[in-house]
Amino acid sequence: MPKLLFARPLDHHERIHLESLIVGENESVKQRALVVLLSSQEQYRVPEIAPMVGMHVDKVRKWVLCFNEQGVQGLLPGRRKPGPRGKFDPALVARILELARMSPRELGLLRTTWTLDSLREYLLTRSIVDEISRESLRQILLRSDVNWQTHRTRGDDVARWLQQWQSHKTAYRTA
Repeated sequence: MPKLLFARPLDHHERIHLESLIVGENESVKQRALVVLLSSQEQYRVPEIAPMVGMHVDKVRKWVLCFNEQGVQGLLPGRRKPGPRGKFDPALVARILELARMSPRELGLLRTTWTLDSLREYLLTRSIVDEISRESLRQILLRSDVNWQTHRTRGDDVARWLQQWQSHKTAYRTA
């Protein structure tokens, strides 16, 4: 028979802290605090608590164990480590943005617009950066509000051909 799991008995300060968390704004923390109070104070078992709070039994068990090991602090969301911020100095970011704003044709490439992959490849093959992921590049461009696909320009001939094609399609439909 499996061992019954309950949250350890609460001291006065822990109970007050948990009760204050229940009226807080963070829904996940409210739910976790309620799990501990139901388990410790009311002696509900984990399978009984799960449907009461809308959690899976494994999650309820996880939060009871976290509380038993770490106290109230174990219920609070951990500080998320930020990604590799500051990996590129401002001068390098400015250079990347400058290139992204240019048409690939101006740089001698046989394309009219950048894709993240093509811009990344250009930066890597020209040794402008040692390493950069698509997502890092995308974030740099988005933070600076740069659309890397705006350089599609059409020559006069192309515009004329397209206009002729459109008028041909219109004439064909009316006939």
